[in-house]
Amino acid sequence: MDVQNTNQNADPAAGQGTGERTFSQEDVNRIVQDRLAKDREKASRELGEKEQELAQREFRLNSRQKLIDKGYPETLLDALNCSSEEAFDKALGIIDGLMEERLAVKKDDEKQAQLEALHQMNLPAVDFFLENCLPAYELTLDELNLGNF
Repeated sequence: MDVQNTNQNADPAAGQGTGERTFSQEDVNRIVQDRLAKDREKASRELGEKEQELAQREFRLNSRQKLIDKGYPETLLDALNCSSEEAFDKALGIIDGLMEERLAVKKDDEKQAQLEALHQMNLPAVDFFLENCLPAYELTLDELNLGNF
């Protein structure tokens, strides 16, 4: 009797009635290929995400170094548009322009203060020189080095 039970259990058709399913070699190959393809896709996606994170980190480090090289505080990085290199360079260009304008205004204010100091000396020769000679020769006070008068 034991031999008959063993033979019955070994019969693939007998297993179908009890809810068990047998797979052909083609079915197994297809299942394995599907799983491998999903694993490859997942690994590829994860690798792409890691590469993106690394590129963003490298971009932020390079941007931070640009700020430091220009003499700006590195905390300014958080206030700038860092979505792309072009956007960052544009934002940095705007800041450069604003800083140049401020420096120009500051220099103009310093020159005006020097002129006012010379006028307060109430020397007719100095007034004549400032009003006539500087413009005629296209000179500036910086070129004359009168900063220590």
